[in-house]
Amino acid sequence: MTSRRAVLGILVATAGTGCVAWRTQNVTPQQLLQERSPEVIRVTTKDSAGIVVHQPRITADSLTGHPTALAIQRVAIPVADITSVATRYRHIGKSLIAGIAILGGVSLYFLLQTLNTY
Repeated sequence: MTSRRAVLGILVATAGTGCVAWRTQNVTPQQLLQERSPEVIRVTTKDSAGIVVHQPRITADSLTGHPTALAIQRVAIPVADITSVATRYRHIGKSLIAGIAILGGVSLYFLLQTLNTY
């Protein structure tokens, strides 16, 4: 009974996270931050570096923010060096497929456990 509760707890904990992906936006960083206030964005620079920026803001001619959600250190990227900007979105289809696969795996596990008892 305890293993069933543990598996159910893990299933519930992982189901809420879902599949998250990046979606490239066809706007400048300034336009994106004016239209929406995303908590996190990913920018690509001229040298093809992908940099994730939490709590992004435009300060003078640079995009500033933090490298992680809890970081104190700030990063600054010149807006002129940014070639693309992307925001996170939840991919509902992938989340459903992952949830069904997890549920199927847990169901198969319990089915096999009941067959082992005989």
